[in-house]
Formats: sequence, C-alpha cells, structure tokens
Amino acid sequence: MSSLRRTSIFLVLALAIAASAWAQRGGKGGMGMGSLPQMPGMSNPVVGSGAEYQMTTKGKDMDVAWAILGKEDVNGSPGLWMETRMQSAELGGEMVTKILMVNEGPEAGIKRMIMQQPGHPPMEMTGMMMGMMKAGQPKPSGSAGKADFGELVGTETITVPAGTFVCQHYRKQGQNGPVDFWVSDQVTPYAMAKMTGPDVTMVLKKTLTNETSHIKGEPQKMGMPEMPHF
Repeated sequence: MSSLRRTSIFLVLALAIAASAWAQRGGKGGMGMGSLPQMPGMSNPVVGSGAEYQMTTKGKDMDVAWAILGKEDVNGSPGLWMETRMQSAELGGEMVTKILMVNEGPEAGIKRMIMQQPGHPPMEMTGMMMGMMKAGQPKPSGSAGKADFGELVGTETITVPAGTFVCQHYRKQGQNGPVDFWVSDQVTPYAMAKMTGPDVTMVLKKTLTNETSHIKGEPQKMGMPEMPHF
C-alpha cells in the first residue's frame, strides 16, 4: 500500500474516531463504513484502565483498544484524556489517536487531538482544524454520560477471550438491523464484553490496567496544507 493511501486511511479513521467520541456523549447508535462502531456510552472511566477488542467487519479483523490516560482541567471544566488504538495488516501497524474531551458544561467537546500512524512522528491538530471538525458534527443530546443499550433481553453468562462475565444482554435497532450488547460493569471505559450486529462483531480480548500513552515522540502541528487530497 502506498504511503499516501495509508496516510489517507489514517486521517479518515482518526477523524471518525473523534467524531464518534463526540457523538457518544449523547449515546447515539450507528456504524458508518470506514469508521469504528459507535460505542453505547462510557461506564466509570478509571485512569489507567482500558479494554482491547477484536473487531471483525466484512471478513477483516482489527484489534481496537480504548484506554483512559488522565484528567485535565479545561477552564474550570473536567477533561478526560482517552486513547484509541487500532492495529491491522491494512494499517501496517498500530494507529494511535489521543483526545482530550470535556463531557459536560460550556467547554463540552474535543479540545485537543494527537494522532500517530505507524512509522511517523505524532501530529496534533491545529485549533483551526479542530474548529472545522466540531462545526461539522451534530450537537449531542442532553443524555451525556448515559449509556443507551436498548431493550433488556436478560442476564447471561458469556465467555470471551478476556474471560467469563455475567452480563446484561441488550438489543437495539441499528441503521442496518438489530445490534446486541453484552454489558458488564467489570469492563471500562465502555461496559461492553461483546457486541454483534449486521455489519460488525466485537469481542473483549483483554482488560487493560496501568496504561500509559502509546504516542511516541513530540507532537508536531498538523496544518491544513499537510492534509492529503481525496
């Protein structure tokens, strides 16, 4: 795969991660092509904790992990640093996106975004790019922080690569059909042990502890001239 092609995929996925994280404040569902499935809401995000999943979509596998790395005050509002890591053969290694997000109040939104693709230095979005990204996204609803899993099916014990969990099984209607979630409060930052839907399946591979950032090096500013043309 060419360097330009890989960079284009990297930027599309990184922006999709940020848009998804912003929309998740309102607990909206949905799975867009070329993006991560939108998770149903955060559950007790503990600094240093996280979860790694195997995602299968259209016959292709990808490892996806979320980790909570720290907290930061943003003009009097509590902010949370969250990192998303994606790894697959198509990406050529691990792609890392680190965002500082404020969930509630006048400062609500993504305040900083740092991205690193395999074999390249980390890049941080400029304020102009962040503003353009935010302007293009719908405002989340007032249900910030509340998970919307749908209708409760029942309580079930399931076994995934990370272990055996007693879960609440929920079902909701997605854009292309029903989506099932198996939810456990033992999993953070998203209380999900397994998800199945018409477009994607995710299973918990491992829970993470004592996590630190996978971003390596000093971030450089990424201005508009550096964006590839699609």
